[in-house]
Amino acid sequence: MDFTLSQEQQELRTMLRSFFEKEAPTDVVHRFDREERFPREVFDKMAALGLCGICIDPAYGGNKLDEISVCIVAEEISRASAALLYAFIPTVTFCARGIDLVGSEEQKRTYLPEIAAGKMRMAMGLTEPEAGSDLTHLATCAVKDDGSYVIRGQKVFTTGADTAEYIFCFVRTDPEAGTSRGLSVVLVPREANGVSVRTLPKLAGQAVHTCEVFLDDVRVPTANLVGPEGGGAKIIFGLLDAERINVGAQGVGIAQGTLDKALRYALEREQFGKPIVDHQAIGHMLADMAMDTRMARLVTYHAAWKADQGLPCSMEASMAKVVGSEAATRNANRGMQILGGYSYMVEYGMERYWREAKLNEIAGGTNQIQRNIIVRELKAGGLPDV
Repeated sequence: MDFTLSQEQQELRTMLRSFFEKEAPTDVVHRFDREERFPREVFDKMAALGLCGICIDPAYGGNKLDEISVCIVAEEISRASAALLYAFIPTVTFCARGIDLVGSEEQKRTYLPEIAAGKMRMAMGLTEPEAGSDLTHLATCAVKDDGSYVIRGQKVFTTGADTAEYIFCFVRTDPEAGTSRGLSVVLVPREANGVSVRTLPKLAGQAVHTCEVFLDDVRVPTANLVGPEGGGAKIIFGLLDAERINVGAQGVGIAQGTLDKALRYALEREQFGKPIVDHQAIGHMLADMAMDTRMARLVTYHAAWKADQGLPCSMEASMAKVVGSEAATRNANRGMQILGGYSYMVEYGMERYWREAKLNEIAGGTNQIQRNIIVRELKAGGLPDV
């Protein structure tokens, strides 16, 4: 069993670590958040590196990577800043994947090259005020009328909707179905008549706004339907494993970032005549941080490896999401304790990790939902060896 990253994967991590430490240090990402300003300068440089095409086939302008490499990208972005992550993830690892999975050839040639070049962004419009984990209660409806869909409803937690060109919008095209079978996906232009967006103040990643989207009789061509009518649930479930593995990797990035900062501080800070790393209470917290980071990375990479092999990985994806996100939260708490009073100071960056970590336990399906999935898989056949 070989746990070694390939040379290309190692070089990818080294390149990204150097890039983000240069282009997105703590003071820069804090300024984006403080000003609540989309990090366009850094995002454009990320696009120039080819990061926006990592889930897109070369035939459509991308440079598609294996799933472990996608995890490495998510780790390094998350280690740098949630603001950069929120600018990147919805478009690149969800919406682009969805179009690649079931989009028409015309849609692939129209949208994917623009996404890969960093010229087009999409927001995912899934959650509604009365429907989050329970997709059967999605109420936003799309009714056919003279070659168009007329869409009416509301979405919430639609990250980046105010700066995206399109909303990858899950709608109910068959109101009579009453279940996930009646769902479809339609690309809704943000500037279409009847679309209005309201930003929601939030705890972290303020540079990329989380939004409510109101759809008031929005008319969209039927050509904007992604996949077959009624195929929305299949699209969601086809993307969820990859999304949950990705959230696990985001947690690993935060866990690693907190460990790096805490260790550096503990080596430099002296109390009672010696560096605080030599005080057992601090050393043990650092040891726990290192173990949590390693555990989360191995669980996440194992899930990504199974996805790369085309093997069933729903249980592993849920495990990666839970283990990665909760490791990040524990490490952020320990990092705050190790830095003491300085952990509250913005310039040290630990408080940002602490604020950013919690979302990963909620987004992509709460960790309680993930545990339900794991139990379901256990009941169906137990825990496989690999």
